[in-house]
Amino acid sequence: MGKTSLARRFTQNTFSTDEKITLGIQHFFRRVNVGGREYMVAIWDLGGEKRFQFLAPLFLKGVRGIIYVFDITREETFIDLEKWIRVAKNTVGWVPSVLVGNKLDLEEYRMVPRDVAEEFAARHGMIGYVETSAMLGINVEKPFEMLLSKIMEMGEKVV
Repeated sequence: MGKTSLARRFTQNTFSTDEKITLGIQHFFRRVNVGGREYMVAIWDLGGEKRFQFLAPLFLKGVRGIIYVFDITREETFIDLEKWIRVAKNTVGWVPSVLVGNKLDLEEYRMVPRDVAEEFAARHGMIGYVETSAMLGINVEKPFEMLLSKIMEMGEKVV
């Protein structure tokens, strides 16, 4: 679905067509400026396969925000979001979140309509929905900026 590619594009401005599935968890870091102050942002990329779901509660504790990513060309990745949201809410309660539909570069193969994703994000109390292309670098910064702005607005320390 492109979680790792999105995180890598955001933190390193690189993209690999040979990206493998995340086995367990990967970490990414980037310094960002928010409101004139510099912060180090840590991104925890959790493996999306069912066999890694048991790891999620261990790594979700203490998060300040979540970006949920699905592949707009694969409806099953969108359907699976419900279980990940349930796991997150059971672990940390409500935290600001953004929904990302990735692979906008494959628009002609779209299986999840934009309006369906927007309604899903609203229904789950997310702060927004963004469509991205990690491959082409389209809108990659936007979900992170939205999430960081909301965290700062809430007065939370960005970790």
